[in-house]
Amino acid sequence: MRSAKPHALRPGKAASGVRQWWLDRTVRTKGLIVVAVPLLTLIAVTVASLMLQGKEQRQRTTSRAAFALTTAADQVAADAVNAETAIRGYVATGSPVFLGPYLEARSRLPADLAALHASAAAEGTTQAAARQVSATAGQVMTELARLRAEVSAGIPARSLRAGLLASKATMDTLQAQVTRMNAVPTAVRLNGSTAIGRLESAIDVVSAIGLALGLLAGVAGAALFATGISRRVVAAAANAGRLGAGEALVPVPGARDEIGRLAAALIRADGLLTTREAELTEARDEALRATQAKNAFLSSTSHELRTPLNSVLGFTQLLQLSDLSPEDRDGVDRILTAGRHLLALINELVDIARIESGDFSLSVEPVSVLPLIREACQLMEPLAAQRGITIRHEQEDPGLAVRADRQRLSQVLVNLISNAVKYNREGGTITVSCQVTAGAGQVSITVADTGPGISAGDLERVFVPFERLGAEQTAIEGTGIGLPLARAFAEAMSGKLTASSVPGQGSAFTLTLPRSQDMYPVPSAPSVPPLMPAARPDGTRHRVLYIEDNPANIEVVSRFLRTRPGIVLERATTGRAGLEQAVQNPPDLILLDMHLPDLRGDEVLQRLKAEPATAALPIAILSAEAAPAIIRRMRDNGVISYLTKPLNLTELGQLLDTHLAAGTAESLPTASAEPPPSTELIASTEPAGRDGTAASPHPAVSPPGTSMAPASGVAFETSEEADAGGAPAPAPAHRPGRVRRSGSTSKTGPGT
Repeated sequence: MRSAKPHALRPGKAASGVRQWWLDRTVRTKGLIVVAVPLLTLIAVTVASLMLQGKEQRQRTTSRAAFALTTAADQVAADAVNAETAIRGYVATGSPVFLGPYLEARSRLPADLAALHASAAAEGTTQAAARQVSATAGQVMTELARLRAEVSAGIPARSLRAGLLASKATMDTLQAQVTRMNAVPTAVRLNGSTAIGRLESAIDVVSAIGLALGLLAGVAGAALFATGISRRVVAAAANAGRLGAGEALVPVPGARDEIGRLAAALIRADGLLTTREAELTEARDEALRATQAKNAFLSSTSHELRTPLNSVLGFTQLLQLSDLSPEDRDGVDRILTAGRHLLALINELVDIARIESGDFSLSVEPVSVLPLIREACQLMEPLAAQRGITIRHEQEDPGLAVRADRQRLSQVLVNLISNAVKYNREGGTITVSCQVTAGAGQVSITVADTGPGISAGDLERVFVPFERLGAEQTAIEGTGIGLPLARAFAEAMSGKLTASSVPGQGSAFTLTLPRSQDMYPVPSAPSVPPLMPAARPDGTRHRVLYIEDNPANIEVVSRFLRTRPGIVLERATTGRAGLEQAVQNPPDLILLDMHLPDLRGDEVLQRLKAEPATAALPIAILSAEAAPAIIRRMRDNGVISYLTKPLNLTELGQLLDTHLAAGTAESLPTASAEPPPSTELIASTEPAGRDGTAASPHPAVSPPGTSMAPASGVAFETSEEADAGGAPAPAPAHRPGRVRRSGSTSKTGPGT
């Protein structure tokens, strides 16, 4: 919500002169100017530098040509000197050994002369001198060849003096020509070196000037960008942030460019949001009031519908216990089935409403998959058998576990298998299989049937609430909210529910959940059925105090307890009366309603726990209030069980038999006590998790610290516990503080 009061913010004062002109330019123009200033500077410096570098390169080329010319001329002179020296040694000694340098110079001279002519052509001014040097070098080689021939002919050295003098004169002429020709290139090289030095200095100066100008241009561009764009964008962004946070905007100078128009738009938006704030606040308050009213309505509706259903189903269950004719028993069974179906519909509608309103929570923990699949299959087998349908489940790894809410996962599985039964063909098959997705850490549970299938266009429609794809025109019972609720539960548990089908062959629904550490079963001791509570050794009966204001509910429990002569029922219709009776004469067990005319049930529980005389008494809740949050809170407060209305009398009987029979057994002498049979631990080779309580998929709860064995009659232990050397204690079929619910949350009705 905005914290600032409504206000009419206007743009700040306009700038003046050149700055205002600059601010009014468009962002594109500013960008071009900001880029052009340093770019033009860079281009000018680059052009000057390139021109100087080109001039330097040309000077270097001239110098290299002069150097190549002098080198070639010197090489020709060196060839002539070597040849002359060799012939003189040959003339003086007559030994052919001295002819080696001569022969080498003669073979190299043509290539050296060619190089001389090429260098002269490249230099351009010494071609005539090069031709003179070439002719003189040829003359030298001719004279030396004649001297060699004369020596080879045996002419004495004294007779060759004239030839040697002539050869020396020609050689002097050659050296003079080479010296004159090299004078020009040598001067060119010296001048070139000086020019190159000056050009290099000029390039350095231009580079330094370019760097300075570049820095100045960059600074100027940055300053222009900062004043014209950057700072104003930052200011606009800051005002946008203030606008989002509900704070007052900071005035900025007005301008006609895009940023100025943006700033003005933010100011207008600020005014608009300020005017909308009151409307949104009122709408929010109205929505909150509507949500609160909806939640109150849901709670009240659930309670008010469950209360009469408790009488309907309670007395119907009592009729089942009486001696009825087959026709009457069939009628009673139909009433009970219809009532439980209505209760299931109420539960599902309330669950969907809670999910939509966000008032829904889960208890996600490691859950072993195989026991839940077995429970769901066993629950649906009687319904499947009526139509000749076979249910089979395939799972290779008995220790496979997922992270889920056990109650809701069981509800999803029961719903999927129930649908597979209802929409299957006569004599069909249902296959429940599990598959681990390698690398993804997920487990997929698939329920496949052999029914008529679903068309591809209708696969997503089955997840729309109350959409039954025409099945409402058939005799198949249903409401169309089971699959939407199942998908909502799956997504709430970080999973997903998808459907696939082949028309004419069947459909498959796949529930995907995160995988947990494996949990392997350990066989527990054989379960011992609870004893029917008998009278105490002194002949007195067990006393049960029922604090309830509804006469019909009291009558249901009273008539049910007539089947247990060892129990006497005491009644209190208000919370204060129940407190007084319990403190003055503590009973063996207290049954407590949550809605009483004077006190709420949780307040009565708190006062009972605060009284020394009643602090240790076992207390169970019998209430039409089925909100999970309330059930968890009462469990945390120490109730031994929480049974929701309409009551399932079988569960109530288990509760009484378990707790009161346990008290009787403790007071009777025992003849012998055998230790429980040993248990064998099947430990996981992988890190395993623990399913701390094998909770029923129904709202029967137990206080913290209590547990119960799964339906398979085994406890669960992780590999860490096995390494510690401890085996779990054998879990009896019924432990104090935990009562399994025998009903279902499927279409056939939850445990009521």
